[in-house]
Amino acid sequence: MLISLVIPVLNESENLPHCWRRINELVAMLPEYTFEGVFVDDGSTDTTVEVVKGLPPGPRAAVRLVKLSRNFGHQGAISAGMAYARGDALVFLDADLQDPPELIVTFLEKFREGYDVVYAVRQNRKEHWLILFCFSIFYKLFNALADRPIPLDSGDFGLMSKRVAKLLQAMPEQDRFVRGLRSWVGFRQIGVPYDRPKRLHGESQYNFFKRLRFALDGIFSFSRLPLRVAFAVGLATVTISFIYMVATVFMVLFFHAPLIRGWASIITLIFMAAGANIVATSIVGEYVVRIYFQTKDRPLFIVDEVVEKVEPVDPGPVR
Repeated sequence: MLISLVIPVLNESENLPHCWRRINELVAMLPEYTFEGVFVDDGSTDTTVEVVKGLPPGPRAAVRLVKLSRNFGHQGAISAGMAYARGDALVFLDADLQDPPELIVTFLEKFREGYDVVYAVRQNRKEHWLILFCFSIFYKLFNALADRPIPLDSGDFGLMSKRVAKLLQAMPEQDRFVRGLRSWVGFRQIGVPYDRPKRLHGESQYNFFKRLRFALDGIFSFSRLPLRVAFAVGLATVTISFIYMVATVFMVLFFHAPLIRGWASIITLIFMAAGANIVATSIVGEYVVRIYFQTKDRPLFIVDEVVEKVEPVDPGPVR
């Protein structure tokens, strides 16, 4: 059985030799499987491509480099890996060794038990407390808003069967949120908890703004609730303004109350209405811009080069 290891890489030249060494140690523990390492270069600016080309293939571990023409983002790189993977099961992991390759043994055990999706659940993450807090808020907010929730603290690290990968690959969505799509397709799924270590070398390429964009893509791709919240906010603002107007007229006609002088109340109402309008328009705009980019039907990625390395087979003695 062939297992494809889909590994998106972006400026990971320092970590790649260590990652490939540990993968080969894993391969030696699983003689019943053959592996291929599908390294998807997502526009690296260091020597990552050269390092991948220099990785030695093993007798049961081929090396394939899929070099993208530029940086298309982590989810685009994963999609490219799906397209070029040939295995009966696909395992997605990063090269920084925060996704320990040794956990693949457990993934394969669950796969043999009949699970189509096996995802890793992060625990005891070695991250800054502020990042951990933001992650916690995101998962809880996503599951509160989304039509289909995702398991808490589950990333892209995991295994999916070939049929699930083909289904995800066939989906034409531009704003990819693989862990959401993975949950949406259904089938038998199970989580495997693990302690997430620190990066071996270098800094993460995912800065705050990339993570924020990724979170918004996930929420707007899997939930209609923001539109409904915007409608509710707008309706509540109009209702409050109407009640305030009726109350003012009532007080003047029946209690001869003096008209309210000054601009405070007027400005308050104007800002309430304007704020509700801006919120609603912004949320609707998020959906509209996604529809706009979707209708362009541009490819999720463009491949510049594909390099495959397999260990030559010894033909034996010549007779």
